[in-house]
Amino acid sequence: MSGFIVAFAIAIMPGLNQTGSLSAVHSMNAINHAIGGSPLFFILFWGTGLLHIVWLVIVLKNLKIPFAWLVICAAGIYLCGVLFVTLRLNVPLNKEMAVLDLTISRNDLLAGDILERWIFWNQMRAVSSLMSVLLLAIYLRAIYFLNHGIK
Repeated sequence: MSGFIVAFAIAIMPGLNQTGSLSAVHSMNAINHAIGGSPLFFILFWGTGLLHIVWLVIVLKNLKIPFAWLVICAAGIYLCGVLFVTLRLNVPLNKEMAVLDLTISRNDLLAGDILERWIFWNQMRAVSSLMSVLLLAIYLRAIYFLNHGIK
C-alpha cells in the first residue's frame, strides 16, 4: 500500500495537475471508480490495516517483546496516518469530486480546491505509510541482530 500511495504523491497527482483541474478531477473520478471496483485493492488496503491491528494487539498483550515500541509506533502511525486519513478525509474528497459538474468551467476553482486538499492529505498518507514501513524494517533488523547475537 505504501508504494501505491507514494506513487500517487510523486507521479500520478503531479501528472494529473498538469492537465488542469477539471481534467484532473475527471481522471481522478475514473481512477476512483477503478479502485472501487477492484477486489485486489480492497484486499490489499484492508489487509494491510488488519495486519497492523493484529501486530498491535499481539505486541500490546506481550509488552516484553524486544523493541515492542517500534511495532506500536508503526501500527499507530499507519492506522492514524493512512486508514483514518483515507476514510475521514480522502474518501469524502473523492465523493466531492464525483458529484462536481465538470462541464461548467467556473467549477475549475472548486475542482482545484478539492484536488489541493486531496493532494495534501495523500502526502500525509505517503509520509505515514513510509514511516510505518521504516519502523517495521528497523524492528525486523533489530530482532534479527538480537537473535543472532549481533550488537
